Amino acid sequence: MMADLVLLDNDVVLKTACFSLEQEMLEALSPSGASPSMLGVGRYVVTNKIDRSSRIQSAETAKAALGAILKQISFLEPDESELAIAADFEAEARRINLELDGGESQLLAILINRSGKLMVTGDKRAIRAISVVGDGKVTECIGCFEQLIAHLVLNYWIPSTRDRVCAEPNVDRAISICFSCTSDETEPPLILNALTSYIESLRKEAPKVLVPGEDFSILHR
Repeated sequence: MMADLVLLDNDVVLKTACFSLEQEMLEALSPSGASPSMLGVGRYVVTNKIDRSSRIQSAETAKAALGAILKQISFLEPDESELAIAADFEAEARRINLELDGGESQLLAILINRSGKLMVTGDKRAIRAISVVGDGKVTECIGCFEQLIAHLVLNYWIPSTRDRVCAEPNVDRAISICFSCTSDETEPPLILNALTSYIESLRKEAPKVLVPGEDFSILHR
């Protein structure tokens, strides 16, 4: 049992590093003082993506933020039983024509097997798949990237938050739209309204699995 376990997928770590929101993210997702975790191989995958991506404006800034994240989080490996559970999830997703890759399925298996608190993923396709293949096994313990950003806006907003996000407008187009990166400065309430729209749209497709609310405040209660 690891009731305080919070799992991050590669996409969340990558985008958080690109936006230089690493310290805010780590504080938000360590409500009990325990560091969040990612798969061990993820550190290499994310580093490689930063090195190879043409969408990132400042790879050096992103790598510096990634380095700070990697020093403070934990790394997990699935055991044999979790690998078997993950394989079953992937097979079921393929059978019903949904997308669930190996990393997401392994995180899901770890979340269930170790009674984790939360899994945060930037992959909406995975969340839709989890809502089906994980039905009855996971309830209100999956968080999307928009919920993480909404939490940071609500709890850690400073003027430079928007500057940091908009400095990397191609990293996540939906987030760039929410922050109105191509227009005049936008205040937090308008950003939150836009984020909420994305979150509620996803909730309609995965009503049972998303964390309640528009952010992760429930974790801190």
